[in-house]
Amino acid sequence: MAPGASILVDPFFDTGSDDYEWNACVGSQGSEENYVDGYIEAAIEPASSVIDKRMYASRDTLAMPILYNGRHALELLLKFVIKHLHRMGALAEEHEPNHNILSLWSHLHAARIGDASTRALLDDLKPFMISLANIDSDGQQLRYAQTQSGEKSLHSISIVSLPQIRVSLNVMREIATKLKSRVWEMERERGTGSYTLECSRRDLREIAEMLGNHASWRDDSFNKRKAAVRTRFGLGSRKFSQAVTKIRESRELGALIGLEQPLYHLSDDKAVTVLEFWAKARPAKWPDFDDLVVDLGKLAVDGIFEEVGRRHELNAAVCTVLTSDELADLETLFYVGRDDEFGEDYQHVFEYRRNFPGAMDSEVDHLLSKTSLLENVINGARRLGRLSLASRLRATRLIVNHVGATTLVIPNVAKGKAERAP
Repeated sequence: MAPGASILVDPFFDTGSDDYEWNACVGSQGSEENYVDGYIEAAIEPASSVIDKRMYASRDTLAMPILYNGRHALELLLKFVIKHLHRMGALAEEHEPNHNILSLWSHLHAARIGDASTRALLDDLKPFMISLANIDSDGQQLRYAQTQSGEKSLHSISIVSLPQIRVSLNVMREIATKLKSRVWEMERERGTGSYTLECSRRDLREIAEMLGNHASWRDDSFNKRKAAVRTRFGLGSRKFSQAVTKIRESRELGALIGLEQPLYHLSDDKAVTVLEFWAKARPAKWPDFDDLVVDLGKLAVDGIFEEVGRRHELNAAVCTVLTSDELADLETLFYVGRDDEFGEDYQHVFEYRRNFPGAMDSEVDHLLSKTSLLENVINGARRLGRLSLASRLRATRLIVNHVGATTLVIPNVAKGKAERAP
């Protein structure tokens, strides 16, 4: 555009361009995290450009925008954490709206958030907060050459090291990434109800692992483990008891101390039987590539019919063994294990599978087509506190890895004996 020419469209926010490659999502399509991530990037990238491209003339002019963007990113991060912790009930009060990063950090630190990981990450941020708060308590000094009171900004500082600033900004970004991730995780964990005022679900998991199997709690060594837990998490006797109660109430956490839980409908014997059927129906090995080249058409057709027959027999066998509720339980074990669901979500996942639309034989076929069925059922059984089943199924791994048979043993429930499928 020629100098002096009138601008017919909005120079910054016009959306009529056909150049979609560089469209950026902001506003209604943006996110709160974009602000945190964006300002830390807006600090690191210019610092890297000045250093890597040896832009000596830009050292003095870009130093203040680099530092301001880093400071603003820290302010936005602290406000993000406060907002989300308050929303999930882990922080009693929000912070008054201002730009004081020392006050924001102190608000979080004084609250002693009930999560050891969050407290540790906030401590990791302290040196960056102290440094920036000391030279710019309210966000003025890095934005303006003169403060509102008429003083020269940063009057006590004459030089800064851009390489050191870049290193520090990268470290701060790593901490910020971990802290944001932990806040999101904590929000999801609290939906399980497995937490106390002092301990998050992750803390309770660590406590359970430190305490060991409940059968050993009468041993002399337990007192040392208990003392270590109380020191690690700063728990008095009553708070420790509350943590242990929450662990016992959770299927998944209780399993870490050896507590066994029953499933709603599925017995261990039936689960093992179904997995044995599934294992025997797996092909011993896939055909060699050379064989496929020799007679691809005939081999493919034969393979299809063989697979259809095998799956039909397998499905019929399992439908004979399981009721619809037992099938829903088995599906729940698989999906909890595969998707790393919390053990506390057992009822929710089970009800979803039980009410899932579709005929039982099609559901059986879909479930038993999973090549990772055994692995994920074992993981699901462990998460749901069915330790005896997980232990028994682990012993069937050799069957899955080495079986060569394609016949099935189909239980005849009515006659009380077994029939071998052809």
